[in-house]
Amino acid sequence: MPMLTSPCSRNGISHPFRTALSGFFAATMLVACSNDLAFDVPQEAFNATTPASIDVRKIIRELPLDSVRAMALWQEQTGEFGVEYVTDILRIGVPSDPRCMSELKRFIAHPDVAPIELAIDSTSGDSEVMNSHEKTLTQAFQRFHYFFPADQLPALAWMNSGFNYAVYPTEGTLGIGLDWFLGPEHPIVGTLAPHMFPQYMRNRMQPDLIPAAALRGWLLVHFSNPWYRSERCVDELLYWGKILFILEQCLPDTPQHSLLDWSQADWDWAEAHERDVWLELQPQDALFASDRLEFGRWFSEGPFTKFGAIPQESPDRLGAYMGWRMVSEYMADHPETTLPQLMTLTDYTPVVKAYRPK
Repeated sequence: MPMLTSPCSRNGISHPFRTALSGFFAATMLVACSNDLAFDVPQEAFNATTPASIDVRKIIRELPLDSVRAMALWQEQTGEFGVEYVTDILRIGVPSDPRCMSELKRFIAHPDVAPIELAIDSTSGDSEVMNSHEKTLTQAFQRFHYFFPADQLPALAWMNSGFNYAVYPTEGTLGIGLDWFLGPEHPIVGTLAPHMFPQYMRNRMQPDLIPAAALRGWLLVHFSNPWYRSERCVDELLYWGKILFILEQCLPDTPQHSLLDWSQADWDWAEAHERDVWLELQPQDALFASDRLEFGRWFSEGPFTKFGAIPQESPDRLGAYMGWRMVSEYMADHPETTLPQLMTLTDYTPVVKAYRPK
């Protein structure tokens, strides 16, 4: 079976962020990144209709044995995401091949996967837990729709990815791998290969991180064309800052540290050492670096941020945090700016000028 040996990605997406979204790759705060000043959203915004969710695991379990009928039902209930699921996520074939439907049944019943299915049922996939996360994400997308009324909203697709993808955004669907959120202490998580699933990654396999991780990953991909720039460090800072600010507006009740998959201690460290981090980042050769192998370390998932004199006690992706801080202060200074206007901002100059390190 391919699912437990395929290269894993925390928020796997195939494009710049399908290889770096582990993370997956996220915005209500101003000035000091505090949730006290969220953008106002009228109550009627929560009446907006969102696409019906897709329970991929349930659909697989209920597929008929007849391959022709199974193919028709799979296509009807999963649409384009069903194609992505079997061809890219599980990599077991194409849905037009009758054997693919048999492989789906084998996947669920496979000795390596059946225990994962049971674990999902009792943790992240528990009906009460999943309903709560679906409600949170639905309201987040309703807020997003209020800010960006012309943008297409995705359907949520709850799946077992075989530990291949935690978050898998497509044009019309947001796939969420429930196997990635069993809880760091779950016995199945303890059996995962440490070289593929290091401790920092396991620590983030918490069910309560599902909404933030899923929406962050979707936002990073959704806005990447045409707004993502990766030529210089400052461009990456600006993009991450905008995404995290928008994420915070969509999930105003989520603790800020959770929007980055951090612990509260990680957030406290970043706040306490923000000026020191800025001293590492602000030199021209760092802020405007064009060597992605070098400046990418500011944004990479890991146990800490591996750049310059940043100590191992730091959280990872401090570049994303600093971009968030910069954008937050810019928005505090320009309260007339709408979120669509923020997203189209590509000139880093006013954002960097607005930043005042704490």
